[in-house]
Amino acid sequence: MKSPGKADARQVLQMMRWVARTRISHLRENVTFHDNDRRNYYLRQYEERLAQIERLIRHISIALVEPPDEKPDK
Repeated sequence: MKSPGKADARQVLQMMRWVARTRISHLRENVTFHDNDRRNYYLRQYEERLAQIERLIRHISIALVEPPDEKPDK
């Protein structure tokens, strides 16, 4: 079985980013069953996780762009 490539990993991270952004939006709009302390805790956790996900997406995006072949002119 073929292992997932960087493009697949990037798609997964993009979906995770969308979920985190959606959840952050809900928490900020107070769409939750949690009390304020727990809501604030989860909001911080999702914001930290979102920052990590975005760093990984940037890292993978940079890795996906390969430099052109440098062949000396003869």
